[in-house]
Amino acid sequence: MIEKSFLIQKYARLGFGSVHLIGYSVAGEESVVQVPELNVCFDIGRCPYFALTSDYVCLTHGHMDHLAGLPYYLSQRAFQGMKAGTVVVPRETERGIDGMLRCWREVERQGTPYQLVGMSPEELWEIRKDFGIRAVATHHGGPSLGYVLISIREKLKPEYMGKVSHELAQLRKEGVQIQYRIEVPLVAYLGDTCTGSVFDHPDVQNAEILITEVTFFEPGHHTKAKAGKHLHLEHFAQIVPKLKNKHIVVSHVSRRIGIRKAKALMRKKLGDEQMERITFLMDFEGSTDAGDVESTVPPSENE
Repeated sequence: MIEKSFLIQKYARLGFGSVHLIGYSVAGEESVVQVPELNVCFDIGRCPYFALTSDYVCLTHGHMDHLAGLPYYLSQRAFQGMKAGTVVVPRETERGIDGMLRCWREVERQGTPYQLVGMSPEELWEIRKDFGIRAVATHHGGPSLGYVLISIREKLKPEYMGKVSHELAQLRKEGVQIQYRIEVPLVAYLGDTCTGSVFDHPDVQNAEILITEVTFFEPGHHTKAKAGKHLHLEHFAQIVPKLKNKHIVVSHVSRRIGIRKAKALMRKKLGDEQMERITFLMDFEGSTDAGDVESTVPPSENE
């Protein structure tokens, strides 16, 4: 008789003021993080129920633990009468993902609708006049992107402050540019990445919330981090001092180490002051705000 070791899979729910994160991220198993207030889901994992409610899905790269649930996401939205999902992908993967989705149309015998948006690093896709998604290059081998959710605002130029509305209207009529544009990075999500220039990007450094992987923590796991192009705690410790984020959320921790031990090693490395702004996505200690799902997934050899 074969005994199965059952694990309880919990989906995180974190609150940061008016913005919440709902998700799950374990190295080599599944990654999906939703920002419900902004209608965006970063990666799709195996498409847990909550991900269906986001109109936009931003896929970071082509590994199965980040996109396996994509056909289900699109099919279920169509089945439930929701509008077609929009999927943002690295431009180099657009053709392959489109081919996969067309195959699923044939298998399901239904014309599941979807929109693919291929992006390259530094592109800003303005979904609305006041909101957009910027792609940033990450370092995971092959095509991989991170994404930053941007609030776009128009401010009155200082020289026109104090003018009454009809004067401003007249200036506009004359073609005078009386406003200037401000882009405020709200949430940055890097998916899988090793150390590199992405952590020097202004939007990544200044986003109110940064979601970044730190996969490996043990001193003997540097080789695994290098082989898989993932972050090791040693790399993260060098990066943190230049990050200005109010909140840093650590994702993609390997099952090779428990969250409690990972936190202890990070605290020892970074100190209490830096740890004040760091949250582990999968840290459920003392928390009852999580959804439980039975799982039988062992630690992966290919994280």
